[in-house]
Amino acid sequence: MRPSSVLSRRWRGPALLSLLDQGAVSGFGFLAGIAAARLIDMEGFGRFALVLIVAGFAQGLHNALVTAPLMTMAGSVRDPARYKAAVGVGALALAAGLGLGVAGVLALYFSARGEAVPVGLVTAAGALTLAQNLQLTARRLLFAYEGGATALAMDLARAMAAPLAVAVLWALGIPLDAARLVAILALTAFLTTLPLLLGRGPRPGRRRLAVAARRHWQMARWLLPVVLVTFGQEQLVWILAGGVLGDEALGGLRAAQYLVGLVLLMLAATENVVPTGAGRAYETGGEPALRAYLLAVTRRLGVPVGFLLAVVAVPAELWLRLVFGAPYAPYAPCLRWLALGVVFIFLRDMVAQIFRARRRTDVIFRAFAVSLAVSLALIQPLLARYGAVGAAAVVALAHGASLAALLAALARAPAPQAPVSRSPASRAERPGC
Repeated sequence: MRPSSVLSRRWRGPALLSLLDQGAVSGFGFLAGIAAARLIDMEGFGRFALVLIVAGFAQGLHNALVTAPLMTMAGSVRDPARYKAAVGVGALALAAGLGLGVAGVLALYFSARGEAVPVGLVTAAGALTLAQNLQLTARRLLFAYEGGATALAMDLARAMAAPLAVAVLWALGIPLDAARLVAILALTAFLTTLPLLLGRGPRPGRRRLAVAARRHWQMARWLLPVVLVTFGQEQLVWILAGGVLGDEALGGLRAAQYLVGLVLLMLAATENVVPTGAGRAYETGGEPALRAYLLAVTRRLGVPVGFLLAVVAVPAELWLRLVFGAPYAPYAPCLRWLALGVVFIFLRDMVAQIFRARRRTDVIFRAFAVSLAVSLALIQPLLARYGAVGAAAVVALAHGASLAALLAALARAPAPQAPVSRSPASRAERPGC
């Protein structure tokens, strides 16, 4: 049987579970955002969105240091049980530190504005950061080691628990605000991950922790700056747009981003499967198998991604009016620009998998640095001339710039010489955990 056929068959089952799981996660996030906008006032929703932005940045740091390297390395470690234990210990320590960091940053933010620090909101934001990063790690570990069904059950449980908690508060007559909504998100993430956290496993030992940390850092040292660059490339644009154009424009941009997020869930779902599959393909068949695998994935996903983008972007006014209300319909051009950006994101992610499998994440960082430069160069003139549409165009064009930079790097860099297959003896010689 051809290797590509075997890889394709092995990909289908986990890919379906991953798509369903990401549908649960992204669908929950999508509906939670809409519900928050309708349940609390505009100022409260602004604070809610601020917490999600800062917590999302912290999750990006956690992903760069823990879960992104995990998904590439999981298929090649010699002792999966101890590797999982090492990842779990490291993830807990990092998530706790990031939770404290988020709470501190938000406290400083409100103090700098001359406002009293909302202790409840700040505390809930730290708890949300801790809980969601632990849940992210649990999800990635499950998918890496054939536990996709369990991950799906965990995320479905959270998606059902959160609206139930909101309904209970409403029934008890307890008013909802940003702090309570964030606390509900944190509590439901923690409770649905707790059964997995309580599972027994081997102690990793200091040596295993050190080896795992060193191998993760080899990738994370370039993925970490990527998080910083992408935050400046996109979230900074939204912040500047809100500051220059006001809350209404920022609300329109966020609404358009929510609708594009329905398509992005398919791309996020690939992170549970494609990096591991690409790593295994490269490990067993070298560069030819890696490219064959990624071309097959691109063809398989390209059709539904393109179709969904067309469905969302062409009648953009209709969707914005139906989901968010008539005042949001004028932001349809923003939605179309962001849809074009998703095309660039999809293609860029597929090309980036080649460099991740090669352990050349420095190339990915340089490509994102190009996109940041493009974003910074375009934001002032486009925002000043075209308003919110200009802000959306900046984001899309920056994604296109990073794709072009990766393609140029791929064309310049010769494929490394990798053995077609490795014997068990040669695998044993490689450092692992």
